[in-house]
Amino acid sequence: MAGKSRAHLWGAHVVAWLLKKLGKWSDGSRTRLGQGLTFLATRLAKRRMHIARTNLRLCFPNWRAEQIEEVAQQQMRLFVQSAVDRSRFWFGPSSVFTDNITQIDRAYYDDALAKNVPIIVLAPHFVGLDAGGVCLNAEREMVTMYQKQSNPVFDQLMLEGRGRSGMAHLYSRHDGVRQLFKLLKKNYPLYYLPDMDFGRKDSIFSEFFGQTAATLTALPKLAGLTQALIVPCVTRIDTEALARGQTKYIMQFYPAWVGYPQGSEEEAVRQMNQFIEARIVEDPAQYLWMHKRFKTRPEGMAGVY
Repeated sequence: MAGKSRAHLWGAHVVAWLLKKLGKWSDGSRTRLGQGLTFLATRLAKRRMHIARTNLRLCFPNWRAEQIEEVAQQQMRLFVQSAVDRSRFWFGPSSVFTDNITQIDRAYYDDALAKNVPIIVLAPHFVGLDAGGVCLNAEREMVTMYQKQSNPVFDQLMLEGRGRSGMAHLYSRHDGVRQLFKLLKKNYPLYYLPDMDFGRKDSIFSEFFGQTAATLTALPKLAGLTQALIVPCVTRIDTEALARGQTKYIMQFYPAWVGYPQGSEEEAVRQMNQFIEARIVEDPAQYLWMHKRFKTRPEGMAGVY
């Protein structure tokens, strides 16, 4: 076991070294690498492809099998490219944030910042999530979500990449909410990732595309405690640019949710899910379908994966 552990660490060091080198590659070279890795991933990552197909069948029951397969393949292509592009956004030149990212309706975010109040940037798990977060953090001190990795090399790599600005307060859900609450009250914007299944703790079951999904309740709780404005932001890969061999991203901001939450916690969580659903329908392949969104099931309900 010790030898296997050392091999994993050695392999992780190699991947980390390569990722840092890739940050200096041209767009065309990274695009071609993404194409090659996608070819391998669709054949080797069979479990992830199965999860994506299952999620799509559950969320879009009227789709034909061919449509589900097409979107699953597209999702893998975009996911792999976004993973390769992290090298650019984590370790490339600072000009990457103006050269490779277009911000649309940025005024919604700027108007919220001008109010000098707590802000939560609601950032669902679309493929450009990392690019958008690092881009915003390059401008100002802010809090960004961070999922601790079991491999210490990858854990350090993520900390280094997401914290490249030197202005990032990296927050894990395991850290508790006290420090997060304090930072929000100091008006540091929070880049919040709301839509993964972390089990029953701190979650309720809410509808998501007609399915029952364990959904974190942190957004309405934090907003209620801090009176924060919710500014949604979705970051996608520009697929037209990708077809030309360019790695471009589009950050789309949306009007702030003023007075959120209203009504019950269940209603507030459902509002969040409805917003995410509407964004997914606009371009389904951009969403992270390879995550087990319906892993946690109500008592007596069979698993789907």
